Amino acid sequence: MMTGPAQRTLSSDVSLDGIGVHSGESARLTFRAADVGTGIRFRRVDLEGKPEIPADLDHVVDTALGTTLGLDDVIRVRTVEHVMAALAALAIDNVVVEVDGPEIPIRDGSFADFTAVLTEALAVEQDAPATIISLTEPVHVDAADGRGTYVATPGSALRVSATIDFEHPAIGRQFGSFQIDEDGFRTSIAEARTFGFESDAAELQARGLALGSSLDNTVVLGEEGVINDDLRFDDEFLRHKVGD
Repeated sequence: MMTGPAQRTLSSDVSLDGIGVHSGESARLTFRAADVGTGIRFRRVDLEGKPEIPADLDHVVDTALGTTLGLDDVIRVRTVEHVMAALAALAIDNVVVEVDGPEIPIRDGSFADFTAVLTEALAVEQDAPATIISLTEPVHVDAADGRGTYVATPGSALRVSATIDFEHPAIGRQFGSFQIDEDGFRTSIAEARTFGFESDAAELQARGLALGSSLDNTVVLGEEGVINDDLRFDDEFLRHKVGD
């Protein structure tokens, strides 16, 4: 008899579509139930053989302005972080994420649509224990570029406390601490949108990035402030970074 949480998958398949924020290409995404021990796998159904990429650190090939998973130096799925955050928050262990393009749809730039469709699909328990990581001592990592520090300490649940600091009048220095379970993620993080700076747009697009970015899916910051009509939270920038 299991004494801890069981592994979970979905009781039904669910889909959504949209465009990639960097590629600007259309894509359709389908979450499909998977067997015990499958983990999270991204399946490129638009490619021959429908290759699958496991969502693990060994397959992270790029983290510039998003997380890209790759296989065999050719097969890629870009911008997986919003999907991964929603799956983690809803404690879904086993699922195949089918995508018929090179990038996950950005939708409105937040985690909300992924959270909503996964909730609609209903998570169900499976006949195997979930793997739970428990720390016995703090772990400290400095970012390779020297621009971030990460510390994980033992705890009874997942709480993310974060500080961001941007030299922009609409952001500045922001701090917050958030309980990351299903309810906490849904109410505090899911609606927070990705953001970018108007001054960077031309350079990014010249590099083949942000080709699908617009005010419909990105909080855009001009020299004086936010160009969009409003923010969903006063600290929306921080909350989105916590979700990422």
